[in-house]
Amino acid sequence: MSSNTKLICFLICAAISYSCEIPKDSRDSWEHAYQNGLEVGIVENPPFVTIHEDSVAGTELEMIRDFAMKEGLQLKLVSGSETALVEKLHQAELQLLIGGFDKKTLWEEKAGLSIPYDQDDHVILIPKGENKLLYRLESFIKSR
Repeated sequence: MSSNTKLICFLICAAISYSCEIPKDSRDSWEHAYQNGLEVGIVENPPFVTIHEDSVAGTELEMIRDFAMKEGLQLKLVSGSETALVEKLHQAELQLLIGGFDKKTLWEEKAGLSIPYDQDDHVILIPKGENKLLYRLESFIKSR
């Protein structure tokens, strides 16, 4: 085998190997969530998220708790104003943001959207860009 043929074979193998890590996780959001906990911003908006003194509840929160449990992730909730939490999400300081958002949200320019999880087109906000966390979340949503 000539050295050119060996080089071509090596480059093809390298390209195939590199492409096997799909979906890409350029921000390492999945690894971060797995090692440090899934950081979820919560915006009060009953019945999706309800905050009472020391307790948090709601339909979206329950779904995210189920997702975290299924994936073996510790859940870390971060409350705040919608604007502040969207900015944290945009800066990748949060992995998810919940609060009854729908697919026509005004935050579309700063946040990515999961697939809708109900017939009313409610979505979970995520940092922009495809990643493993989004892939796993959407697989979970589809399986419900």
